[in-house]
Amino acid sequence: MKREPVAVINAIIALIEAAVALWVILDSEFDPKLGAGLMGVVLALGNVVKILWARNQVTPVVDPRDNQGHQLTPNIN
Repeated sequence: MKREPVAVINAIIALIEAAVALWVILDSEFDPKLGAGLMGVVLALGNVVKILWARNQVTPVVDPRDNQGHQLTPNIN
């Protein structure tokens, strides 16, 4: 997970989204409109979770810092 955290996080959330979609498809009690609305909400929430979870796993390019908050690039003035 340390080398490709964004790919791993996306794969985990995609599997959860696929499981929910399969549940909606196989459950005969769901109205098609309700199922479509539910999947829209699941996909939107999945994207928010991916963004927030993955954001903490990568080093920002603009202002890279270590875990203690020290700059990783030299300060050139």
